[in-house]
Amino acid sequence: MNTPNESNTQTALSRVLAKIAEIANASAKGDYIYRGESKYHTKVSSNLYREYEDDIEVEYFDIGVVQNEILREAKEYTPHKMDDLEILTELQHHGGKTNLIDFTTDYLVALFFACDGNHDKPGRVILLQRQSKAYKVVKPPRTITRAGDQKSIFVQAPSGIVDPDVVMCIPVDLKGSMLEYLRKHHDISTKTIYNDLQGFIKNRSSHRSAYTEFYKGVTCQQYAASARNRAEKQQWYDKVVVHYTAAIDLNPEFTEAYTNRGVAYANKGEFDRAIQDYNTAIDLNPQNAESYNNRGITYADKSEFDRAIQDYNTAITLNPEYADAYTNRGNAYGKIGELDTAIRDYDTAIDLNPELADVYTNRGNTYHRKGELDTAIRDYDTAIDLNPEYVEAYNNRGTVYSSKSEFDTAIQSYTKAIDLNPKHVNAYNNRGVAYHGKGEFDRAIQDYNTTIVLNPEYANAYSNRGIAYYSKGEFDIAIQDYNTAIALNPELVEMKCLRLFRPQFRKVKIRFFVEIP
Repeated sequence: MNTPNESNTQTALSRVLAKIAEIANASAKGDYIYRGESKYHTKVSSNLYREYEDDIEVEYFDIGVVQNEILREAKEYTPHKMDDLEILTELQHHGGKTNLIDFTTDYLVALFFACDGNHDKPGRVILLQRQSKAYKVVKPPRTITRAGDQKSIFVQAPSGIVDPDVVMCIPVDLKGSMLEYLRKHHDISTKTIYNDLQGFIKNRSSHRSAYTEFYKGVTCQQYAASARNRAEKQQWYDKVVVHYTAAIDLNPEFTEAYTNRGVAYANKGEFDRAIQDYNTAIDLNPQNAESYNNRGITYADKSEFDRAIQDYNTAITLNPEYADAYTNRGNAYGKIGELDTAIRDYDTAIDLNPELADVYTNRGNTYHRKGELDTAIRDYDTAIDLNPEYVEAYNNRGTVYSSKSEFDTAIQSYTKAIDLNPKHVNAYNNRGVAYHGKGEFDRAIQDYNTTIVLNPEYANAYSNRGIAYYSKGEFDIAIQDYNTAIALNPELVEMKCLRLFRPQFRKVKIRFFVEIP
């Protein structure tokens, strides 16, 4: 079954192919040349005509006289003898005003121009018969290399305007998909169409607004990272997506915008959309290790760890000193139970960057799972030395001390985590287990109460509180807590545990639920 994003992608592709087929079918009915416009103009005209049309009455305007004067002056600046068409072509190429109207012999190139720009307006592809008494069609000289790639051809009309034979509308919402299709399947893109320095300058000028939107997105992403709660984060990430989408609309080949929007989608939990953006970023720049690393993280979020590892492998191949990629690959290996392999990746990441507190914590978690408790504690200690406000390191270290039955030391670590983050649900739950281990049932129950207030859906806390009430001999309350735990998560607490709360079964072993990283 296709995901919603896959279905949307297929629908967009179908519309793109249908539009191309529509133009191809119309083209078969005549000998046409083509022009793409990213928005509708009132007339199909030369840029010289557009310069004067608002200032001079048409009946008094002879555009040929104006162009001849331009040619006369331009010849004073030509370093060698050039014919009139060559001069006009050079002027047109460098943004000068002439009576040449740009067309192309390739309707796919025209489609590119119809979609590249004005992403809030529909574009159009114009079909014009090659032969006509109303205008002259001429090929540009070969001195402009870009003209060859654009398959350029010029129309010269004495009036400066031509009447199109056929006009094909390109809807606003089809522009992005069309540009992606042309780039991927026909190698028609900004880089191939504007393939010289003049084109580079023009491209940067036309896409300058994309950078504004991009950095607005970066700013919103920073606000999202420092937001106080999940709801606030989501609000900021919604704004992030809006700005990066605007940047992509303005510049469909903006690799960093796709990558950053992918991160925003992933943080919103929209993993398929994130992967789609990373795919596009990778298509645009297959050598960008960061895109593979980010896509790997998203595959890991979807529990597709084999695909995640493949992406981390590629990121590391592209950048063998990419510490984050080793860390993330280590996390993925840990998820599939390959603990020794995970530790080797963490070792490499630490060798590359010994200041990464996260890596020490992750390696400590892995040593904990292997039962190497003292080694785990040393890693948590190092993480805390590097970052004295690292809440998870304190919480996880407390869990290891609890595993060693060193409950006082465990409680100290949990308390520090809670001091740093008074809403740390797991730390309250885990500290409750440590208090229980000391026989301080009332203090344990107090911590479980706080856990449940912070997260009323926390099944483990009800189970653990039930155990504490059982230990105090308050069996009816204990049964209520176990019933709640079972209702929240039937797979977490076995039904047979209910027997624990009847006095005659006191010898049954009690099962605690500690949150182990």
